[in-house]
Order: sequence, then structure tokens, then C-alpha cells
Amino acid sequence: MKLKISRIIAIVMVFAMLLASFSFASTNVYTVKSGDSLWKIATKNNTTWQKLAKINNLENPRLIFPNQKIKLKDENIEIISKVKVNKVNNVKKDTIVKKVEKEKAEIVIKNGNIYTENSKQEKAQALAIKDGKIIFVGNNNDVQKYIGENTIIKDLKGKTVIPSLMDSHTHPGMVGSSAGNKELAKYQLPRTSKEDMYNYLRKIAKENPDLPFLFVGQWSNKLYGVEGPDRKYIDDIFPNTVVILLDSSGHSYWLNTAAFKAFGIDEKTPDLKEGLSFFVKDKNGRKTGWVKEFALMPYMVGMPMDKEAVAKGTLEYLNFLAKKGVSSVLDCGNFTSEKAVYEVLSKLDKEGKLPVRYEATHHLFMPNQLENAVETVLEYRKKYGGNLLKFNTIKIHFDGVTEVNTAAVLEDFDNEPGNKGGMLFSKEELKNLLLEGAQHNIGVHLHSVGDRAVRTALDAMEEAQKEYGGALPNKLTLSHLEVVNPEDMKRFKELGVIANFTPHWFGGTVFQGGDVALGEERYSHHQPAQSLWDAGALVTFSSDTVSMPGMPRSNPYMGIQMGITRQEPVDGKDTYIHGQISDRMTIEEMIKGYTINNAIQLGIEKETGSIEVGKSADLVVLPKDIFKMDVYDIYKLEPEQVYFMGKSLDLKNK
Repeated sequence: MKLKISRIIAIVMVFAMLLASFSFASTNVYTVKSGDSLWKIATKNNTTWQKLAKINNLENPRLIFPNQKIKLKDENIEIISKVKVNKVNNVKKDTIVKKVEKEKAEIVIKNGNIYTENSKQEKAQALAIKDGKIIFVGNNNDVQKYIGENTIIKDLKGKTVIPSLMDSHTHPGMVGSSAGNKELAKYQLPRTSKEDMYNYLRKIAKENPDLPFLFVGQWSNKLYGVEGPDRKYIDDIFPNTVVILLDSSGHSYWLNTAAFKAFGIDEKTPDLKEGLSFFVKDKNGRKTGWVKEFALMPYMVGMPMDKEAVAKGTLEYLNFLAKKGVSSVLDCGNFTSEKAVYEVLSKLDKEGKLPVRYEATHHLFMPNQLENAVETVLEYRKKYGGNLLKFNTIKIHFDGVTEVNTAAVLEDFDNEPGNKGGMLFSKEELKNLLLEGAQHNIGVHLHSVGDRAVRTALDAMEEAQKEYGGALPNKLTLSHLEVVNPEDMKRFKELGVIANFTPHWFGGTVFQGGDVALGEERYSHHQPAQSLWDAGALVTFSSDTVSMPGMPRSNPYMGIQMGITRQEPVDGKDTYIHGQISDRMTIEEMIKGYTINNAIQLGIEKETGSIEVGKSADLVVLPKDIFKMDVYDIYKLEPEQVYFMGKSLDLKNK
């Protein structure tokens, strides 16, 4: 009887302990509400978002959803008891917490010249990889203990290893979309003279008498000046074909009358945004056919898209980047094709076909998009987000470009007195967007060419931080930065604003007309990357590629070289140096900008961007030491091996 009672008591005690443990656990679980961010939850519960991310195994701490359960404390408690072990030998031992034997690696790389971009361990000889992660970085002797029976050993024989590169402002979806435009790939308008271009268009018309639609580029803004082109010159060649000619800046279009009729545009059609996106008129108030920035976009909604062609073209571009050693990209916009592009990418991600991490954006280019911008990103996260496809950024075409006098500048354009360009949103609107994005850790990335756009953005961030009570959890990145007032340079560091540049533009040959618009003094300080670096800004690099013909310039080694030389590679050492010689970057700065700095901009610096234990094994093996080779040969570099998440890419096949 006593035995039965003691057993009952024991069972009751165990049951009570289980109930207590469940009760304890329930108080340590938080249910996510609408508007919550991990940072906000952590602040409420006297912890940090980093700890919550670790406890809950959150791959992307920015990505949480309403009704999701978040553990607030680590409940992994080990109960150590005496058990019988080694039954074969009938030996009884007390169990103790044992040190886990060092894991054997899947891959060990030895005898390498490894640049880590980790300030605590800048160089190494060897590293070990397991489950896609780096588990050791050090010397050849110490890596031996990670070599097991099945470990693959790679002897680099002194070859150089760097962290994988990143492209933090490009347009893979637009590149993929352009792949289906056979005319865009086949025809390239000459920029030598007006008559050469008209003759070229006549040739296209003769070869394609029944062509219903023609979209080609790129005509030179410089040839037409402030007045711009007129549709009557295309009407003479293409009276019935709908024609859209893209300019050399990528920020204006030249339409014929047939295109106006097809889109339903007439003399009463309103402009999209005064001073920025509008239909140019002649002195009599007639629309000339020159359409600046994105005034045409509302009329292109719903245009048919071949999704298979987009998928094929996008993959071709991403594979091109991946084989150059690029592991992560930021897609900075797809205009009216946004949802269609993300449907394609989501499918590729689910099928395991994406060769890179893909940070996507919601692209704002029309004033009426602002109200629902954050809500749209949250919708995209839920609908399209996946393993490699993420949504954490709003991209804004904040101002225009100098080539068509739409960039927002502090002083009038030299060739158009009274014009200072335009901006899509006001300082107050941008400030409010930053604060709303902070609730969900959604970053904001601006196209910001002119110095007035730059100053307005910095002012908006400053006011947002004052209202928030400190630094925002989300990032603000300003891209392109062709004109920056010296007084604003130190503010980047003070406000934690990131400066993103496109170094393959540093040769001054990609666009035409900016020199005339800005005048000699402003143009001589064009794209001041080194000046901002010296002022303490976090500087990052990208390609801003928008079409298949531009794909070769996405080569990051071209960008690295041009960041150092500010000269076109094919023109040699003695060619024109663009901008200030003092704005030439160093090789160390360029590599840092393309690796760990880009990772910080994308919010993935805990995951990748440097070679250190715990991070993804994203590596590039180069045939030469990029830090010591002739800088004028860097653009020719081709990786010998590329690792993405611990797997070696096949560099031979497409």
C-alpha cells in the first residue's frame, strides 16, 4: 500500500512539474502583432533583437509576421542524470557534459592567400567549410584537425581568395525583360550625329515595312540640347509604327505621333510630376514627343510580358554575375512590371534555381505610390518571399538626371537658367516614410543624383532621428551621388546614411550631356567617392545595369578597376581621367566596398561579406593577387573557383 501511495505521489509531482514548465514557457512566448518589429519586441522585454533572432533561429530578423510566436528566453535546459552506458562491457558511468569533438569539414582549403575583410583577422592560409558555413579560418597546421576521412582538400598553391562580391544596386528583372526585345538587342542607334541616326532609322523602316512596334536606344541627349527632339522627325520615317526611342541617360523617351495615339496621350494629358516627370512642350504649348523621366509609365501598365523570356533572361544575367563571384544583389526596381517579375523570381527561388541572394524592392516612381509603400513591401514579403528572395527595401526615384536637367540641384543648370530640376517627394514625406519603415525595419534606397536631392534626404533623416529619439533601425542609402555639396559630406557619417556609387560610370563615357548641364566647376567634382569615404561615410558599389546590352559592364572587376583609375579600361593608362584625381579609390577600399560594406547596406553582414567563422562560405578564388597585380589588368580577371553557401559553382557551363 505504501509503495502504491509513494508511486502516486511521484506521478503527481512529475505532472505538477510538467504543468509548471508549460506555464513557465507560456510566459516566455510573445505573439507578434501588426506593426511589430523584432527590435520593438526586444525593447519591450528588456532584451536585444540579436538574442531573439538567435533563440528563434530567425534567418532574416526583419521578416516576422502577425500571430507568429516569438520565444523570449532560451529554454534549452539539460538535465544530467546517471544512466547506464557501454552495455557491451556492462560498465556503469555517470553521465557528464562532454566537450563536443571538433567537427570534420566537408571542404578544407589550404595554402591560400586569403584576404578575409575581417578586421580582427585580416589574412589567413586556410579555412574549413561544413554545411555551407565557415567553421575555421587560420593557418595550415591548425586546419589539419578538421580533415576527416571524407573531407575534400583543395590545395590553392598560393592563389588568392577574397569574400564574394555583391551588387547593391542593379536591375536583374529589367535585364530579363529586355531579353525578349529583339529589336533592342539587334539595333543600337548611332550617337555621332542627327543625320546618322535618321539614316539608321530609315534602314530599320526599310527592313521592317510592317513593323507594328519599335522600342530601341540610345539617342544622344547632347545632340538635341535643352529644346530636345521632336516627334515630327520620326513621323516622317515611321508614320504608322508605334515608336519609342530611349535616350542615352535612360531617363527620357522620344515618341512619335503613332505612339501618342496608341497610349491615348493628347495635348490635355497631365504631367506626372512638375519639374521631374513631364511631357516637354514647344514655345506654342504643343507636346513635342520628348517625355522626361517616368511620365509615360502610367500608360504602360498592363503591357504584355513573356514570363518565360523574363525568367531566361534574368537567370542569364544572374549566372553571369555569379560566375564573376557575386553572391548577393539588390534589385532596385522594375517599374510597372514589378509584380510580374517577382512572380517569376519567386518561382525560380522555390525551384532552387536562384544562384545568388536576391534582395528585392518596391519601386516608387509615381507620387500616388507613397501612401501604400510600406504595406506593399509587407504584402510582397508574404506573397513572394522565400529562401533567397527577400523584401526589405523601398526604392525611390527621388530625382532625375543631369543629362535631361531633371536632377534636383542647389544652383540652376548652366544651360537652363531658372531650372533646378525636381523631386518626387518632399522632405516631410520622406521623413514620414522613414519613420513608418522603421516599424518594420524596411530600408529606403534613393536614386539621388543632384546635390539638392542629397541635402533634402539628409535633412529628412536628421528630422526622422530627432522625432524617433535616436538612430533608426532601418537604413537610408543614397545612390549615384553625382553632385554632393562639400558641406553635406560629413553628415553621411553623422546620420549613418550609406553612399552608393556605380564605379563603371567613373570614366565619364557612359552618359552624355551632364558636363553641359552642370558647367565646368560642378562637373569637375563628379561622383566624389573618395571624398565621401574620407569624410567617414560607409561607401558601397554597384552596377545599375538595366538591359541585356549593358550586361558586360556589370563585371565587378571592371568596377573595381575604374574606381581606382577613373578611366575607361579599353582606352589604356594614358586616357582621360574623369573628375578629381583625388577621388581615385584604393584597391583596399574598392574590395571593402564590394564585400563587407555592401553586406552592411543589404543588412546581411552577420551572414556574409567577410571570411570568418559562422558566416556563409561565399568565396572567390582568383588566379592573381588582386591587391598586388597591375591595376590596369584587373578588369580582365576571371575567377578560377566560386563558392556560394559552401558549394562550388560550375564556371564552365551556362
